[in-house]
Amino acid sequence: MERWAPLSEREGNAPKVLREQVSDALEGPLREWLERALDGLGSNVTRVAVRLDFRLYRAVDDNDEDNEVFQLAYGPSREKLWDVVDAVLDLLPSGGSERTPLTPGMNRLTAALTVAGSLPDVRFRVPLRKLLDDARAAYVIRSDGRALVRRLDPAVGAAVEEALKSADQPERGSASRHLRQAMDLAYALHPDPVKAYSEAIKAVECALHDTLQPNNRKATLGTMKGELPQLQNKLRSAITGPNGSEGFETALKMMTLLWEGQTSRHGARDQTRDETPEAARMAVHLAATLVQWFASGAINKA
Repeated sequence: MERWAPLSEREGNAPKVLREQVSDALEGPLREWLERALDGLGSNVTRVAVRLDFRLYRAVDDNDEDNEVFQLAYGPSREKLWDVVDAVLDLLPSGGSERTPLTPGMNRLTAALTVAGSLPDVRFRVPLRKLLDDARAAYVIRSDGRALVRRLDPAVGAAVEEALKSADQPERGSASRHLRQAMDLAYALHPDPVKAYSEAIKAVECALHDTLQPNNRKATLGTMKGELPQLQNKLRSAITGPNGSEGFETALKMMTLLWEGQTSRHGARDQTRDETPEAARMAVHLAATLVQWFASGAINKA
């Protein structure tokens, strides 16, 4: 189902707004969710506190873990709540039917275990997902259920998922894994843009290797973009353009932009500039398009 939006927004009278901060309306329900989820973590509550460098206090005669749960749910400032939620999600068990759908013919024991494994998702992740959608939060639960990530435009998300599916074939190596990691790092609650950009390039290198330089074990995106103009007569592009070469030229420009845009790859006399989160997200989108074109056969050997 599509995410709910106010009537004024649906009618185009108000801009679409995603909230980066925890809103006044969301704070109370989010702390209540944290209290329930933390209570389900048992001894891992202490691990959440250690990860967040949050000091827990306990009276000498107080052996009730609920006290620690209450402190973590209601003690951190509103600005820290996203970090608390993120830490809790990583420690909550995940799996079951949310990850392994029940199928006809599945034996009863397997089905029962699968459903049982889904209880943490049903009890905690599903309600949180609804809260984040209703609050129009800028963050959603990552696909594996273990972290918060920045909310993607549905069209962008669909395009990346299509690229991941297309690249899931032996001759494209680890393209899907690298592209997924690039996505997670670029859209994380606390992004790692340098690593995300690097993973985006690796995804493209994996996806293009079999088509452009299958016999070069040391091929890089840099060597591949140099090879592409020499291979145009041996390749086919689904869209050729008036001159028959525009499809390849567009791919080459995208490859060049992605390769030359990574300024932190090598050291030099001048100071190295790290990639920004915006650059990393653009790199992921470029990579997803290139991976899709080559992995799906839109550009392939004639």
